[in-house]
Amino acid sequence: MEKRIYKAEGLILRTRALGEADRLVTLLTWEEGKFEAVARGARKIKSKLAAGVDLFTYGRYTFHRGRTWPIITGQDSLERFIWFREDPDLYPYGLYMAELADRLITGQERCVDVCQLLLEGWRLLGQGGDRFLLCRAFELKLACYTGYSPYLDSCINCASDNAQAFSPREGGLLCQSCQAADVIKLDAGTIALARRLIEAPLAQARMIRPSARQKEELARLNNAFLAYHLDLGELKSKRLLNE
Repeated sequence: MEKRIYKAEGLILRTRALGEADRLVTLLTWEEGKFEAVARGARKIKSKLAAGVDLFTYGRYTFHRGRTWPIITGQDSLERFIWFREDPDLYPYGLYMAELADRLITGQERCVDVCQLLLEGWRLLGQGGDRFLLCRAFELKLACYTGYSPYLDSCINCASDNAQAFSPREGGLLCQSCQAADVIKLDAGTIALARRLIEAPLAQARMIRPSARQKEELARLNNAFLAYHLDLGELKSKRLLNE
């Protein structure tokens, strides 16, 4: 039998108003995966829950299993990433990471790696550096953690090492003999950059200095791969970043 009262550490991915004073919160938790919960009275000025159920919050929460949604009965805010609200240029990047994790995690499976990746991504965004490259590294690592890693070692069809074109449909590199119509031609340095971003710790993305061409090609690779295999649809943060 499931416990009626339980605790979990989590990250707030999304919130929306519910009724006159409540808030419906989407959490990504280490222990319980992703789920929605109700914070009753959280929109009232004197609510003790309000500060801990905002977007961009990492906290420790107590839940009571309700009939429709779990109910948040207590919270302890561990980190509040207020710089996303204070800096309008930084906000879309934090929102993009949250929306991407929200779309790729679909149920209440344990997702320790994804939780840690998002927490680290939010922290690193606030420390400066190349936000563009940090987001590309986040995309690649998140795809790997959720089982959708692009194949970048050799030709995905014949295993040839001489492969410098990426096929979104195939999900990997193709050599000249195996190339299809939808391929994206890539510089060897772009392929090496993508491999490094997948394998290295996320923090190293801020120390890499790729060329403008490599950044452009990497963005095309990631966008095409994510769009084809993950069916993300329209993201609010993506519109903000494009603007």
